[in-house]
Amino acid sequence: MNVTRILTVAILLLAGISTILRADDPSQTKNNLKQIALGMHNFHDIYAAFPPPVITDKNGKPGLSWRVYILPLIVGGRPLYDQFHLDEPWDSEHNKQLIEKMPDVYQSPNDPALNQKGKTRYVVPRGAGTMFEKDGKEGEFLQLGPKISDITDGTSCTIMTLEVHPDAAVIWTKPDDLVIDFKNPLKGLKSASTGGFHVGMADGSVRF
Repeated sequence: MNVTRILTVAILLLAGISTILRADDPSQTKNNLKQIALGMHNFHDIYAAFPPPVITDKNGKPGLSWRVYILPLIVGGRPLYDQFHLDEPWDSEHNKQLIEKMPDVYQSPNDPALNQKGKTRYVVPRGAGTMFEKDGKEGEFLQLGPKISDITDGTSCTIMTLEVHPDAAVIWTKPDDLVIDFKNPLKGLKSASTGGFHVGMADGSVRF
């Protein structure tokens, strides 16, 4: 094997190792979930409640995701928030043009293909027994979700956000999250990252 081939093989091996090392970036995911939690709590500080998972218009059509509503309360999110037509659904002719502008905080550090499609892996748990089991009230423009006082198990013991498997990623502006099946609670979660998945707790902490 000549020197050129040796160098080529070495470069390929290093590139492979680099890809493996980047395949899971827990520090970035953890930071994203912490920023999202901060936005959630800032929203609660203003409105005395977290945003609801699903907001509908007067016709019962799903509007925008909670991910849009906390944008002004996340660093750098206000300019993008101001571009949305809040009285229109996520897939209106105007609002769907903003899907491609998904902010960094909702982007997975390891999924450029998903990011380009405007899909995020950061969701809230839905369904009976979760923090976000109830939708917003139909037809109300400013709708509110659960309050801290509703979290009877304590904020440090209650999951607020989840890092889902790429197959369970959702369009970030769409009010779409992960409905938890307690008969198969790891559906959409298992192996979201090597060895497990990240969760954001209601107290703002992040665990793996």
